[in-house]
Amino acid sequence: MTPFQALLTGPDGGPAGTVVSAHFFGAQLTIDAPGHNVDVTQLVVSVGGVDGPELFLNWLDEHGRQVSLKPLTESDIAIVLREAPAALQPQLQRLWGERQRNRRQVSGWLAGLTGATIVAAALLWWQGGHAVGALAGWIPLSTEKQLGELALSQVRAQGGINESGVAQQTVQEIGRKLTAGSRYQYRWLIKNDDTVNAFAMPGGIIVVHTGLLRQAADPGELAGVLAHEVQHVEQRHSLRQMISSLGWGALVGVTIGDISAVAAMLAHQAGTLYFSRDMEEEADRLGLLALQRAQIRPDGMLSFFQKLDDKDKAKVPDWISSHPQTAARAQQIRSLIAATPCPACLPLTSSHWQEMKAALPPTAK
Repeated sequence: MTPFQALLTGPDGGPAGTVVSAHFFGAQLTIDAPGHNVDVTQLVVSVGGVDGPELFLNWLDEHGRQVSLKPLTESDIAIVLREAPAALQPQLQRLWGERQRNRRQVSGWLAGLTGATIVAAALLWWQGGHAVGALAGWIPLSTEKQLGELALSQVRAQGGINESGVAQQTVQEIGRKLTAGSRYQYRWLIKNDDTVNAFAMPGGIIVVHTGLLRQAADPGELAGVLAHEVQHVEQRHSLRQMISSLGWGALVGVTIGDISAVAAMLAHQAGTLYFSRDMEEEADRLGLLALQRAQIRPDGMLSFFQKLDDKDKAKVPDWISSHPQTAARAQQIRSLIAATPCPACLPLTSSHWQEMKAALPPTAK
């Protein structure tokens, strides 16, 4: 019941934020000035701060807009850590502990960047993209997952996301065959969108458009797409590209657990990340190997890319725009299949395939 002072940003607090008084009451977070309550199960915790400790309680309002509450002082943070309900304590204790450990790591790294020569070399390295891959490896899986969840909350606010139904079950059934033994716990979602597209977000979130499900001729073609997107997660391509486009400051912030500052940019990025040719080729190659490990014939990956290379087919430019050099990559996949025969691989079947196709919503006119 002890009140704490905090900065409220979002629809009620405005972009610059408003100082409010808040307290926990039972399973509710009560904000006195706007006069409303938030159930603690809706809160997503993020932490950060370079010059000093920062704690953020994030949620979506009834219109799907992001709201954030940041305790002002270390004393206010202590009140939150001490008095938050039990349902919120696991997030708080895990992330706050990780923040302390990661902050020490980054502080040690930053202390090593002394001298103009070293700083200049580091900046040149950053421009080449190598620092992103190296430092992204410092980001713990829990922070990567939280970044993906915030990105998903922005995408979900746009509408059309389904997390159940026969289409989602079909995608999940196939996807699980490709992710056995992964360090990620994958989530498979369907977006009601006529464009032929699928995309991966950090932490193991895969979104497939209904337009792509219509375009896939059989389960093997869908498996080829999913195998490719899964490798963008496994190799942390999505995380690296997202951080790269946000810049150096965001990289340091995310490394120490501060992701609240980048949340507003995630909706624009999700589904539109442009991967390098090397990343795309790596996702193709490792995706094909994942199909073979699951004993799925990889022909579907090839036939889907050949389909995308046919410019006369409807609605393919959206996919092609984010997956360049389609013809060259199709040839590379053909060569990989020839070089790595898999006698044990069989055509993929799905008992839900026809039901899934019939359940897809009609295309928008």
